[in-house]
Amino acid sequence: MKPGWRNASKPSRARPRNETVRPERARRSRRTVRGNTIGPVATGKRPPPADTESLNTQPEIPDMPSETEPEPPNSTGPARSEREILREADAAGGWTKYRTYLALSGPGYLQSAITLGGGTLAGSLYLGVLAGTSMLWVQPMAMAIGIIMLCAIAYVTLSTGRSPFEAINTEVNPVFGWGWAVAAFIANMVWVMPQYTLALGVFQQNLLPGVFGEGGLLPETASNLVLVLLVFSIALAVAWNYGRAGIGVKLFELTIKLMVAFIVLAFIGVVIRLAREPGMLDWAEIFRGFIPNPAMIQRPAEGFQALLGNLPPEFAGYWEAIIVGDQRNVIVATAATAVGINMTFLFGYSLLRRHWGKEFRGFVKFDLATGMLIPFLIATSCVIVAAASQFHRVPQAGLMDPAEMAAVEEDLGEIAREVPGDVRATGRQTNPYRDLLTERALLAMEADDAADTRLELETLAAGPDGSDAYESRVDALIATTTPHDRYLAATLVRRDNFDLALALEPLLGRFFAQVIFGLGVLGMTFSSITLLMVISGIGFCEFLGKPHDGKWFRIGTLFPVTGVFAPFFWTAAAPWLVVPVSVFAFLLIPLAYISFFALMNQKTLLGNEMPRGGRRVAWNAFMGAALLIIVPSSLYMLFDRFGTGGLIAAGLFLLLAAAIHLKRRRVERPPA
Repeated sequence: MKPGWRNASKPSRARPRNETVRPERARRSRRTVRGNTIGPVATGKRPPPADTESLNTQPEIPDMPSETEPEPPNSTGPARSEREILREADAAGGWTKYRTYLALSGPGYLQSAITLGGGTLAGSLYLGVLAGTSMLWVQPMAMAIGIIMLCAIAYVTLSTGRSPFEAINTEVNPVFGWGWAVAAFIANMVWVMPQYTLALGVFQQNLLPGVFGEGGLLPETASNLVLVLLVFSIALAVAWNYGRAGIGVKLFELTIKLMVAFIVLAFIGVVIRLAREPGMLDWAEIFRGFIPNPAMIQRPAEGFQALLGNLPPEFAGYWEAIIVGDQRNVIVATAATAVGINMTFLFGYSLLRRHWGKEFRGFVKFDLATGMLIPFLIATSCVIVAAASQFHRVPQAGLMDPAEMAAVEEDLGEIAREVPGDVRATGRQTNPYRDLLTERALLAMEADDAADTRLELETLAAGPDGSDAYESRVDALIATTTPHDRYLAATLVRRDNFDLALALEPLLGRFFAQVIFGLGVLGMTFSSITLLMVISGIGFCEFLGKPHDGKWFRIGTLFPVTGVFAPFFWTAAAPWLVVPVSVFAFLLIPLAYISFFALMNQKTLLGNEMPRGGRRVAWNAFMGAALLIIVPSSLYMLFDRFGTGGLIAAGLFLLLAAAIHLKRRRVERPPA
């Protein structure tokens, strides 16, 4: 291959190695992903379109040994051997082909490392707690939508060899390019918070409660401080050595994979164990749960209907609003954790680091299916089924009087549950339980009386000895509610790490359930924190136009330090922080989906590699369906969270993008 070769059909444009680079070429010089060429710095100027069968590639590609047929310019280094292996496997076919595909797999498993994190685990557990198996369809649908867009990202990246950030800036709109990158960066800083609360919950509730938990050797603040520093230091050390071949890093990564594998296998084992016991699992109901039912966004799960039917309509409406609100938040949270905006940012660069070219476009689909979709579908489905069997419509132990709980269950025609005598509700559960019932008691009063009672409660809470007086007044209010109200409140209390670990108890017993659950969650959170740091490092380097290495990469990895503060201000159940954080991240996803939909239809970027005919119709149909689900859902949640102001902000963003687009059109239009 000739030096300076950019396009197989234009060899005459090659430049001698010692020729001085012109200023406009210098502005589009190469950058690297951890030392690998990825394309030009985003300057807002478009590179020339591809007009041949070859790739739309970048200037100043280094020399490569000549072969019988030229390799694409974005195909250097290790990919040459992987490309030959792939060609031989495709020619061999059969088991040899798929065995080779499995050996080459990588980016799909990297995405799975983020997806099968603490957020996905918590979201799946809460889906089972709230809706039983009736929302098994949420995770597969969210993952299918995400994989459609990841396939589009792979197609664009492998066809051009260009940085996705630069491609969006130059070929679509810099407002969307910077919006996507900044949104992914912010999502990392927000999403890392529940990872720390989950990790600390493991030490404080599952593994070492006698040292770090309530009433342990260390006070709460000291416990939080020691643990966040430990988690942050280990994750940072691994992030700073990302991509290196050190034995310590490889051993850490192997340990993390084994820890995650243990918990996934444990949940699968729970389902197998339950399936072997007659009457424990209703398989017809489980399979129905995979049928999409968007009505769940607006009405409570079927399992709550009997409880709600025993309440007066005005009080049933209060509980319905709480149940539907929690269901909606968990649905959105699980959709956001399936394929988040930061995952779309990482995926393209993980492909570029491997030097893959357009020959790998079909293989990447296999990689995403085997490394991401199938493990995700099996793991999350088993988690939901296990959680549903243990927690759906089941009151949190330690909140209700056992005799009263047994009476309600008898009234509902259910088998009375034995409440373990050693299970106690924590303050993080007792306080929300009492708050729910206090609001329900106030609902039964006239408006003036309710306002006076609220003022009385505030006064008692602020008084010198207000604690006892306040608690006594709240007890009196709770006593005015019905047993069915109290049963519902205990059912809706958000489970913490210790309680969620009990989903593994049918298989492992109490002690090993806590250990395996704790180690698995710890592995997931360490993996997620490390990769969020890495994504932030890559994003920071993209902002500055620097190689993805060295001091700028390390400075970028420090931005998710925001997570260390979460345990000091979050007072609810540790896993529940995943839900509000993921809802926020969901609002940002349309930036990525719209950008890559535009790139897939950009002739100036893809040239002759742009899909045509039926393939283009199919691509646009799948991506259009994804957009029709994601964009309205995101706007709905934006309005739900921020009202009209949120929609105005989205409108202003689009107006800015339109203004930049029109300005660029005027600049690029040739003079008359």
